[in-house]
Amino acid sequence: METTPANKPKVNLPANPKVNPKVNPKVNPKVSPKVNPENKPKPRSHAKSQVQKSISLPITEKLLTLAIDDVEGALPASLKTTLRFGLAGALLAELTLANRIQLGQDHSVHADPAESGDTLFDDILVMITAEKKPRKLGHWVQAIGSKLTIKQVAGRLVQHKVIALEKKRYSWVIPYEAFPQVQASAKYSVKQHLRGIVLTGELVDAPDITLLSLLKACGLLRLVFTRDERKAADRKVNALVQGEVLGEAVAKLLAKK
Repeated sequence: METTPANKPKVNLPANPKVNPKVNPKVNPKVSPKVNPENKPKPRSHAKSQVQKSISLPITEKLLTLAIDDVEGALPASLKTTLRFGLAGALLAELTLANRIQLGQDHSVHADPAESGDTLFDDILVMITAEKKPRKLGHWVQAIGSKLTIKQVAGRLVQHKVIALEKKRYSWVIPYEAFPQVQASAKYSVKQHLRGIVLTGELVDAPDITLLSLLKACGLLRLVFTRDERKAADRKVNALVQGEVLGEAVAKLLAKK
């Protein structure tokens, strides 16, 4: 179903955030990238480049990566139900950012029926286009989360050589394929990237905002921040994700369960 530009999703950022210059300006044309006043490239430390590389992972895979317990090599049983709906929100976010689905002003979901080449995405697009009338975002978070299995997303991490499956346990591939010169797990890189955004004001982009919003909705910010940091981190995250509709839809759904 075709939609007008007015029906495209709106990603709200707080006033005057530091925004990654690589972000597509169509996502939020009012936000200007941070400019070096001397018009010279700033030197980037090796550690910073290691962390930034983590953003090459899709939102869905980052979310699952953060949830895997390092000691047990598995997801805590208490997270499995909650995480499925968070992952459903992440999949919808990826489709939105790829312009494969659009949100109406009433948060109804409209999909491009063309195949994406990704089995999981195509299954979701078929579900959405099969409906006689558009359904709202909360409906699709519920429908996708109810059918989604953790193994489907974990399989992507195995395929991307971020984790390995050994005797029903997940183990980290170190170094991971996306950045082989770094002797650290993808989980470490993702966590440090998010901590830098929230605690020290590093650059932020639309996928970062969505990931933080989903972590907040699922009650998983504790996986990123220490007990002493959480109060200040919660305030900053609340400001960053205000108006982010996918996290809000997941939070509303989980509040009913």
